[in-house]
Amino acid sequence: MTPAELGERSRSNLDRVRGLVALYERLAGPAAGRPSVQESDLLRSAVVLLHATLEDFLRSVATSRLHHAGAELLRTIPFVGGDGRKTTFTLGDLHAHRGRSVDDVIAESVDAHLRRSSYNNLVDVAGLLRDLGLDATPIRPHAARLAAMMARRHQIAHQLDRNEATGRGHHAARSISRAMLLEWIVAVDGMIRAILERL
Repeated sequence: MTPAELGERSRSNLDRVRGLVALYERLAGPAAGRPSVQESDLLRSAVVLLHATLEDFLRSVATSRLHHAGAELLRTIPFVGGDGRKTTFTLGDLHAHRGRSVDDVIAESVDAHLRRSSYNNLVDVAGLLRDLGLDATPIRPHAARLAAMMARRHQIAHQLDRNEATGRGHHAARSISRAMLLEWIVAVDGMIRAILERL
C-alpha cells in the first residue's frame, strides 16, 4: 500500500469515527445536563473505533514494510501454520508449502502475525515503529492524549466502562466527554500524518 493509499484509508476510518460523534450530537441535542448512558455509548463506540483506526494504520504500515524486510527483522516473525510463537521450522513444516515461492510464504507469515498483533499502549506503538526502522518521534506531541485514549478504550472494551461509584447521581457507566474524544481524534490524525510524511 502506498503512503497515499494509507492516508486515504486512515481518513476514511477517521470519518467513520467522526460520524459516530455527529450521530451522538444529533441524538443528545443541545440540552444541558449529562446525557444518558445509552446516548454516551455512541462516544464509547467511537473510542473503540478510533483505537481500531490507529491499529489498522500501524498494521498497514507494518505489512508494507515487513513483506520486504531483511533477515534480521523477519527472524522475529513466526512461521505461518505454526502456533503463532514458533520462529523456527523444520523441512516437515515446509512440506505444506511445496510449489509456493518463498516470497508468498513470507507474506503469508507476516500477514498472519499482524492479524494477531495489537498495540495497546505507547510502548507497543514505539516498539513497532522502531522495529520497522521508523522514527518514533511522531508520538511525542500526542503522547498524553494517545495514552489516555488507549487506556479508556481498554476500560470500555474490557470493563464496559463501568462506573464503580454507586448511589444517587452516579450512572452505571463512567462519564465520557465529547470534547476529549475530539482531542483524541486530532491526536490520532496528527500522529498518522506525521508518520506518513516519513514514509
